[in-house]
Amino acid sequence: MGAVILDLQINPGVAPWPVLRDAAIAAEGAGYDTLWTVDHLAGDVMQAPDMPECFTLLGALAGVTSRIGLGPLVVNAHNRHPALLANSVATMQNITGGRFVLGLGAGSAPDTPFASERHAVRWPPLPTMEERHEALLATLRTMDEMWADDRHESLARFPRPVVRPRVIVGVNSVRLARLAGAHADGINVRASHPRCAEFAAAAREARTASGRAGEPEVTVWEHFDEGLVDGSDARLAAWRGLGVGRLILLVFREIDPARIARSGALLRRDG
Repeated sequence: MGAVILDLQINPGVAPWPVLRDAAIAAEGAGYDTLWTVDHLAGDVMQAPDMPECFTLLGALAGVTSRIGLGPLVVNAHNRHPALLANSVATMQNITGGRFVLGLGAGSAPDTPFASERHAVRWPPLPTMEERHEALLATLRTMDEMWADDRHESLARFPRPVVRPRVIVGVNSVRLARLAGAHADGINVRASHPRCAEFAAAAREARTASGRAGEPEVTVWEHFDEGLVDGSDARLAAWRGLGVGRLILLVFREIDPARIARSGALLRRDG
């Protein structure tokens, strides 16, 4: 099995714009495949003072980069109307010339810490897992409808991406992994999740049952560590054995563009 592709994710609430800009430039120069950000309304769950809106930030990052992929990991499908999200995604894909990747999630339960930002603005999450999964599926179906070659004439003046972006679904259940396998391009799971292998298998089975060609992409995320960048960490072999093709390294507490730039030497040595 080939080498795992390495991406970088930043927690944009912990740094001002000039640092985020320099981090993106450094990540591109270092050779990371894709730079990811997050989609939150407030900084609480990311232990940050606040949180910039993800598509506004991604548009700005697109303007200071030219090669690296860009995407949110993950957009809460219930944070925006599906048509608005489809418009935002198509716009980002066209601005970047095909570099955009959509990370999509179903959102969290109302009684979890991740829901605090929604309660704060009197906009509680959908109450059941089934409803949250249906909202995600409705978003995928809306994008299909708005971007179709044979779309209805009433949609003819809505933006359509020059190249349809990959859609990676953040999963934490077998049911959601199956939904992603059947309707999206891949899944993302925390690398240390005890059911990671089960979720990957469920996504593959659902892809086969759906009749869609190819296998879903399996991606995992873990906190940034040089041992994962240079290939010396033993966990990499275990993840390859699960069919993981992409590792997303999260810079959570302090974004240091110089450290990101230096990691490029390790990344090139591994590749």
